[in-house]
Amino acid sequence: MNRSRLTISKLLAVSAAVALLASGCGGPKVTTAASQAGVPAAAALGNDGATPAAASDGGAAPAAVSDGGAAPAAVSGGGAAPVAASGAGGGTRAAASGGGSAPAAASGAGGAARVAASGGGAAPAAVSGGGQNQGGGQQQAALGSIADRLAKKAIFGGNEQCSPANGTPVSIGNVSTLSGVLGELFSPVVPALKTFVASQNACGGLNGHPIKLTIADDQGDPSTAVTEGRRLVKDGVVAFLGDIQVLTIDSMTTVVKESGVPVIGGDITNNTWFTNSLLFPQGSPPQAISYGYHVAASKLFQKKKIGNVYCLEVPQACKEINTAFQEFGPAFPDQKVVYTQQISITSPDYTSQCLDAQRAGVEMMAITNDAPTQNRWANSCAKVGFKPDYVLYPLGVGNEHQFLGNPNLGNGYVPMNHFPWMAGTKKFPGNAAMQYYQQQVAKYNPGFNSGGAAALGWQAGALLVAASFALPPADQPVKTQDFLKALYQFKGQDWTTLGGLSGPLVFTEGKNPFVKYCLYGAQSNADNSGWARADTTLSCTDVRGPSDPNQKAP
Repeated sequence: MNRSRLTISKLLAVSAAVALLASGCGGPKVTTAASQAGVPAAAALGNDGATPAAASDGGAAPAAVSDGGAAPAAVSGGGAAPVAASGAGGGTRAAASGGGSAPAAASGAGGAARVAASGGGAAPAAVSGGGQNQGGGQQQAALGSIADRLAKKAIFGGNEQCSPANGTPVSIGNVSTLSGVLGELFSPVVPALKTFVASQNACGGLNGHPIKLTIADDQGDPSTAVTEGRRLVKDGVVAFLGDIQVLTIDSMTTVVKESGVPVIGGDITNNTWFTNSLLFPQGSPPQAISYGYHVAASKLFQKKKIGNVYCLEVPQACKEINTAFQEFGPAFPDQKVVYTQQISITSPDYTSQCLDAQRAGVEMMAITNDAPTQNRWANSCAKVGFKPDYVLYPLGVGNEHQFLGNPNLGNGYVPMNHFPWMAGTKKFPGNAAMQYYQQQVAKYNPGFNSGGAAALGWQAGALLVAASFALPPADQPVKTQDFLKALYQFKGQDWTTLGGLSGPLVFTEGKNPFVKYCLYGAQSNADNSGWARADTTLSCTDVRGPSDPNQKAP
């Protein structure tokens, strides 16, 4: 199979030359100069975009979804978008503006497939849509057929003619934290999943099977997560979908292990999502966010002294991101990490920490916390005259309604390991898959509060559709193994990018999932009333953080 060499973009440097590469996500690998600690340097950001209007509240919930727990009502939302990443030892795709084009969903018959390159430089074999013989012509032809079929799916930007699914229903569950201190932040996942179910059931469902989705609230409590998960398994769910469980996913793995029922897509905030062969992440690992912080400092804000404040209450995710944030420092010789501090999301004020950061000389601050904490931090620092540039944790903007509106967070940038939820609009056109998302929101649930949690939910749904190609005919029941059979064929082919909503996905039975560091991003306007910039094309790198449990694809 031919591998096309991508072009190298211009040099980014301050004191030392840092190679900036522009390559397609999942595309052939190009080499760059390596930096210290084996972590290469540099990164690319997309162009500026216009500011979309925020959506209003409201929107009816579609049918075929039951709330097995206390599911919150839909809220309102506007948009945001991607960050670009690069690095030595791997290719980088330059992030495009809101009007930029995005990667195709599949290579199609006879087309050349991209290769998902690992952080260690070893790339898994890509399979072309046309089924060139690479040691198994029948298998290649089968995978080529998969690429062709998925490329036609409407959810991936294809031109299939939609008709309602009328086969045997497939029971899918969701267990998420929908109440408590973080419930409002994560609540947009519910209307996003309901919109997905309504739109997909109107467009063939899953290989003719209509989706029956039951949603349960684990209340942020590990024991409740296990109880609700077991209840849904007993009720017959064959897969979980889009679970937002930053506090409870480790407990949920108990249910996954004992039942064999996988979780397809979720919050992907910590290493648990990337160290279990029955968890299937729909985007890049948390270390990619840390890399995105550095990219924003270097390329967007051009600041040298940077810091990060990270949450106390979600220790696994926040510590992993902070660890990687410090590890990536040597990859950016023009930067210096001068301040990191763990803070509580329950604290009413952060004046003392702001003064410490100010004395340390922080010019750009990453805030790895929820949106209310991001607001209180910015307000506390503004009171003492400390106004650094801000980079925000993407799921911290899980509910955009909690983030927008505070001028002290103006011009804040959000690197995203999921597609930008405002993409696909007139001001941020994005790609066909993103436009389809906006069309379905307008049709089934207009005006709900959007944000990162909504994007994660819809993207999980897209992964479910991609994993449905091995399902039995519509008149036969669907089993868990039918999804697993399909998912374990994800080896970084074009069609594993979900129409340009994700980087290439690699799933292997009995081994850890592997996803390249691929990011989108968005920047708010000066008064933080909306979005001034949207990067709607993925930027990917083969770089891996030293603490990342997956250094190369299996």
